[in-house]
Amino acid sequence: METIILRGDSKVNSKLLIKFAKQLNFSAKKLSVKEAEEIGIAISIDEGLKSGMINEDEKQIFMTHLKNS
Repeated sequence: METIILRGDSKVNSKLLIKFAKQLNFSAKKLSVKEAEEIGIAISIDEGLKSGMINEDEKQIFMTHLKNS
């Protein structure tokens, strides 16, 4: 499976890309701003864990803080 994320300001072009993706048998979904931010946070956490910049305990503290905000 491959995942591609595109971001743009044109609603017309976004609709065109989604239509094209579906014609090519890709699943396509428009993300809300909140969903896009959550994906970015998840990627950053994973990269931090892999690089050793954060550990599992720090991840849990951060996630708890996010849930309580």
